[in-house]
Amino acid sequence: MRREPSLATATTVLSVLLVLLTAVPSGAGSDDHGSDGKGSGGDPVVVDPSGRAGHCPVGRRGREPHHRTGGPWTAPTRDYWLSAGYAAKGDRWAHRHTGQDFAVATGTPVYAVGPGAVEATTCGDGFGNQVVVRHPGGFFTQYAHLSRIDVRRGDRVFPGTRLGLAGATGNVTGPHLHFEVRTTPYMGSAVPPLPWLRTKDVDVRPGR
Repeated sequence: MRREPSLATATTVLSVLLVLLTAVPSGAGSDDHGSDGKGSGGDPVVVDPSGRAGHCPVGRRGREPHHRTGGPWTAPTRDYWLSAGYAAKGDRWAHRHTGQDFAVATGTPVYAVGPGAVEATTCGDGFGNQVVVRHPGGFFTQYAHLSRIDVRRGDRVFPGTRLGLAGATGNVTGPHLHFEVRTTPYMGSAVPPLPWLRTKDVDVRPGR
């Protein structure tokens, strides 16, 4: 009989702990670009809950984005110079920079680097207007701070498909393209983008 209160107490404590654990948000933890979003059922990119995700500046659906139907992999934009690189330190990042920045003028076309499908298009967080593309082999590329998005989720893309136009949306000090390569659609899985592009025979150089 004396064990019954102890068992009841233990059961109550375990129930409280379970409630506390399940109450922790899956996207806990963030940097200047936005939350991690890797929790179960999380979005590929976590956006600001302001509602702007439903009102991204997109091109007209009837206008097909420029693309090539084949050919080699390509750089994500043209007429650029390389600014902040992968793992660079800076005041605008809570940790280290997770991609490669291509400094370009607002309105410069941004292209898919290779074949794949659009995984997500979002806006409203630190990355501003962005596109995430899923490629064969399990890699994903991200194109952020766009002024306009020209594709929709599920669209098939090819090397050179125009995804949108470069801009200065989100957490930026000026117009540029933030290009990132990931092993998942989520933040926190980035790999060095320029060496990855070189495996695709894409030679990215300053001032190209």
